[in-house]
Amino acid sequence: MSRAGLAPCRHYVRCLCAAKDYNSVMLRSSQELNNKRLVMFKHSLTIVVVSALLVACSDSDDSAPAPQPEPEPSLIYSAEVRRTDFGIPHITADDWGSLGYGFGYAYAQDNFCIAMREIVFASGRSTELMGEGMGSVESDFLFRFLNGNKDDFAEEFVSELPPFARELAEGYTQGMNRYLEETGVANLPAGELGCRDAEWVFAFDSIDLFLLLRREALRGSSEQGIFRRALLATTGPALVADSAPGVDLDEAARALSDAAAELRDLDRGSNGLALGRDATRDGSGMLLGNPHQPWFGAGAWYQAHLTLPGTYDVAGAALHGFPFIGIGFNRDVAWTHTVSLANRFSLFELKLNPDNLLQYDYDGEWRDIVPEVITIQVKLPDGTLEDRQQTFYVSQYGPVINLKGVSPALDGWPMFNGSVLAFRDANLLTGIRGIEQWINKGQATSIDDYVAALQSIGNPVFHEIAADRTGEAFYGELSAVPFITQEQIDRCVNGVVGPLLASATTNVILSLDGSDPTCEWGEDPEAPPGTNLYGASQLPQLRTTDYVGNSNNSYWLSDANNPLEGFPSVMGPVGHEGQQQFLRTRLGHLMVAERKAGTDGLDPEPLFDLESLKGMMYANRVYGAELVMDDILVICATDAAVSVLPACNVLANWDRKVNLDSMGAQVFTEFWSIIRGQLGNSFQNIVQSDEFWAQDYDVSDPLNTPAGIDISIPANHDRVIAALASATSRLQAASVALDAPWSEVQVLERNGVRVPIHGGTGNMGVYGAISAGLSEGGYINPRAGNSYIQAVTWDETECPIADVILVPSQSTDPESPYFSDQTELYSNKEWVRFPFCESDIAAAQIGETLLLQE
Repeated sequence: MSRAGLAPCRHYVRCLCAAKDYNSVMLRSSQELNNKRLVMFKHSLTIVVVSALLVACSDSDDSAPAPQPEPEPSLIYSAEVRRTDFGIPHITADDWGSLGYGFGYAYAQDNFCIAMREIVFASGRSTELMGEGMGSVESDFLFRFLNGNKDDFAEEFVSELPPFARELAEGYTQGMNRYLEETGVANLPAGELGCRDAEWVFAFDSIDLFLLLRREALRGSSEQGIFRRALLATTGPALVADSAPGVDLDEAARALSDAAAELRDLDRGSNGLALGRDATRDGSGMLLGNPHQPWFGAGAWYQAHLTLPGTYDVAGAALHGFPFIGIGFNRDVAWTHTVSLANRFSLFELKLNPDNLLQYDYDGEWRDIVPEVITIQVKLPDGTLEDRQQTFYVSQYGPVINLKGVSPALDGWPMFNGSVLAFRDANLLTGIRGIEQWINKGQATSIDDYVAALQSIGNPVFHEIAADRTGEAFYGELSAVPFITQEQIDRCVNGVVGPLLASATTNVILSLDGSDPTCEWGEDPEAPPGTNLYGASQLPQLRTTDYVGNSNNSYWLSDANNPLEGFPSVMGPVGHEGQQQFLRTRLGHLMVAERKAGTDGLDPEPLFDLESLKGMMYANRVYGAELVMDDILVICATDAAVSVLPACNVLANWDRKVNLDSMGAQVFTEFWSIIRGQLGNSFQNIVQSDEFWAQDYDVSDPLNTPAGIDISIPANHDRVIAALASATSRLQAASVALDAPWSEVQVLERNGVRVPIHGGTGNMGVYGAISAGLSEGGYINPRAGNSYIQAVTWDETECPIADVILVPSQSTDPESPYFSDQTELYSNKEWVRFPFCESDIAAAQIGETLLLQE
């Protein structure tokens, strides 16, 4: 509805007079109003009109002259919100601000407290508002330092965004604030994720929202715990005795390897698959989006459909508190992302002036390290506020860090080699640019348009995967990667500390020579100015009519038949060119090959249709078991394995899947966890051993190797038996029967109901990964994994066909009807058909149409 076509307030006189109470009008049902539209004007704009209406509705017979009509208030925002099954809101408006307004209000109805909590942290006020018990001093210091003065941040960064992006964010903010104003803090949701009566709730502004977008983009860099702690551990120059003779570099390497695993956030993995016309039966494109995101809190998903007629019409899911669709589809294009582990930062080694430890060498000259004092406020138990200060030390590259929390060998200013390390983050501005890029992607009508939208490099950490209705598929590592060439890596990672960091972390942590100007990040004229990132044309990407898929390894085998090669390791150090791949990566390509051949048991007819794509998603195969189980059972048949016979018998009868009726999955889950602990590469997420595997890794056959257990080696017999014994002990200690069905072992508790969850840990090669640790009674309350899943295709109509599921459900409010409804659907391997076209929305609508105006 156009803003000009909106009915004026007087159009609703009959309803208002009948009720004589504005609030009762808002609460009347569609049956009472004899239509499906519920009109909600904000109180501050209608008080005069309502007062006049109440006079006009008086029962008095006095024949006083009718009052002159008050001027109609001009509308700032007007949005229509309709909900379909499972609480999915469909928001329609005629301008960007109103679209954000409707979306913000609808989102707040379901999850206000989630975004509010994240905004408190993003603004650097968590300890001021929450105290140290709930807040984080580390986080507050970090974001006050990174964000600087809020007004300056707005002027320098936010003001540079196009008007539509600022209007969308401002509207979203006002929509959430309206919900807060109408609901009141005392009536906000309660429960573990609620904020009823919380002192930290406040009416925020759009700059706070942009700070949230920035924080989310930094989760792969500055917001990583290892570097947040290192930034806060820096205390400035301190003269100490020469400690070089006592430095244990081997210990430092081991500690770095373990610490680097923190950078590979297992709660933020994913699978993505785009099928071109040569891989589908009807020649249409098809897409599977399967992000393995957190289920609750930051990084979790919320379903929505946003429509600005003629300009933007996108459905799918947004991250909590984000005013745009992140993973989704429109009439012609569907897209998803998988977390990329490309480098998002680098360190620079600064060689200090021995006569002035606040100076470092740069091209033969001394440059200053500048102290910057940051002050935060911390609420004490008695409610008073206490000022606390932290000094950051800033070089031309960025702040100085201290990695003593990783290893004492890396402590000191200077370290044992006379240097300190500075940190440069590639994503400081990417999150702010992201809103523009995601809106542009949503407006794409083809893969050409989609790729064009990626040129701005507003993507902080994701592989891009897309398909269109004509049957073209796309993969691209078009994200924020610092312009560091392979030649620079080979030349500028020098001395002692640089090679130590690179070797221990398989090039995930690079430290370049900060004294050499040629070791600085390069310039790419295609990249956003001043970012020193790679421009889009230099990043790995491909288009095909066959298929592309990614499961968090590097770009290398995203098209298994046409590897992408010749790129620097900075673009994908995990599973880089020629390296062993994740089990999930291998299984994904294997399942596609079997489906194209019709040999997967889902459907004898080759190639994909929507049903076989969904069947593949829910297949719940455990690829690690497929690789080693036969050899485990050979070892189980030996006399040496008599002590673990109960575990062996369970595994012999297990179907090697993690379906709800699978019996024995818990034994293999713990067994594989033990094997990975002994032989795993902590960051590459693989079992890496020349002794364990029967077939060692072969670079010429990366999807089928390594495989099998080398049972000719006695040590492997001992290793397998010991692991089975430990797995048995773990499960017994947790009161989990070895042969219990998976439906009793892995559950999500929702309002006292245990909802069984199929799927399992991705580390053992489960495509539909679920992240849950063993505790008393089983794998209770998974924290992440299969989250928002979408399977999308097209037919001859203009309406996309999308079957979706939001595993943790739409609302975090325990009193909401949308608190666990989709969780139960997922448990039963069901899907939700996402209505997109108007006739489908109307047919699926539940409740009133809500017309929000301010």
